[in-house]
Amino acid sequence: MVADPLRRHGLPEALRDLPSSVPEALALRAEAPADPFVIGTDFRLTFGEAEMKSAKLAGRLLAGGIGKGTRAALLFPNGPEWAVTWLAMARIGALSVPLSTFAPGGELTRMIRHVDVHALLMASTLGGEKTTVLLESGLADLADSSSDLALVDAPFLRWINVQTEDPPPWSRALPRPLANELVRAAESEVSAADALAIINTSGATAALVRHAALLARRRGLTRDDRIYSPMPFFWVGGLTMVLLAALVSGAGAVVQERFEPGEALNLLEREKVTQISCWPNASRQMAGHPTFSQRDLRTVRGGTLVEALPPKYRPPSADRAPMPLGMTETGGPHTGPDDPYAVLSESLRGTFGRTLPGMEHRIVDADAGTEMPIGAEGEILLRGQFLMEGFYKRERHDTFTPDGWYATGDLGWFGADGHLPFSGRRTAMIKTGGSNVSPAEVEMALVDLPEVREAFVFGIPAGDRGEDVAAVVVPEGPEAI
Repeated sequence: MVADPLRRHGLPEALRDLPSSVPEALALRAEAPADPFVIGTDFRLTFGEAEMKSAKLAGRLLAGGIGKGTRAALLFPNGPEWAVTWLAMARIGALSVPLSTFAPGGELTRMIRHVDVHALLMASTLGGEKTTVLLESGLADLADSSSDLALVDAPFLRWINVQTEDPPPWSRALPRPLANELVRAAESEVSAADALAIINTSGATAALVRHAALLARRRGLTRDDRIYSPMPFFWVGGLTMVLLAALVSGAGAVVQERFEPGEALNLLEREKVTQISCWPNASRQMAGHPTFSQRDLRTVRGGTLVEALPPKYRPPSADRAPMPLGMTETGGPHTGPDDPYAVLSESLRGTFGRTLPGMEHRIVDADAGTEMPIGAEGEILLRGQFLMEGFYKRERHDTFTPDGWYATGDLGWFGADGHLPFSGRRTAMIKTGGSNVSPAEVEMALVDLPEVREAFVFGIPAGDRGEDVAAVVVPEGPEAI
């Protein structure tokens, strides 16, 4: 779908009244400071507390040399510390680098070095494991270092702060915070054009904040909503669809450090959760929990736990669910259904909605680069308000076409009504007997079978046929498939 070529400037009308920076979004919550922001089994952070604590931490970061554009990393589990630390960085214009809590020491080292991290704020433990040991295993000479870091493995890393009462010698204590008026002065210099985060790819402040606000508006989120998700905040799904969605709408984010289905169901019930956003395997574990049928989940009105949805919102099969299509490079979805709750009609089965406001799509022949006609499959190209600024340490011409299009590697087509069927990844397509087979479509069909819990589909060499379609499946129970 190609937008009007004469429209070269100006923000689309649907995006003009949305917040475009974290300070703007925080200001929206000032009217209800006692509303819960981040909720867990044993913690509850209100918007007022998040504002106050992040302002104090922002003053300490400024005193420690963190300012506009400084690459500051954070390593915490989902919870108040993550939210407060990230808000503190964002409100003074630092370029935040959320690190994966799943990464081993060597991978953390690669992230820190590749992104040229200047400072790191981190928890002392993650899931019972000491992060200090994890970091020392990946950063040579860290164990023997003072708090003034000079490490060959991370040449730009100047200091690390470990939040613990017994920090290692290489951890630097944060200085006393600068005056609140100085924090406000720094905050006033944060603009919608400033870079906000590097999450595998980088995004501009306006892209992520406006995107979260647009998606929250389309979902009808308000301060009465509670969004449950075990998705980590360091990935786009958790950041855009959960934490930022709560910040811009006033909803509460209900989280876990590590997913456990029984505890998750306790949270859903206790907090009267209205939205559930999690991966299919987590949904299946909750639905299969022995206590699921006794749970009172009547407040749930949207999300991925199909068994908890009201009957009118419960799709009869996975390809009738109202799903968007998205990626990290667009900070989340770049398409979406007209109604994020309504079951898709039979004619829209398997589609992923229309182009979101502020975005543009083209479908091209993946090899020739020529535009395909309506209804013809090709590679999906996109550009617009929510597209990343670029891949870090890669030149622009290596990522975008001369006129700004990004080749997603996804295959699909737009129908005459503007709805997008997605047919899989270009590199994952199976060529068998002259036909293209989408692994995603076969996986969806297999998972729809009551005997199948998980499925992974791939191609295997098949001589003259090219490839055969193969699947590894996890059965739902002990019975034979």
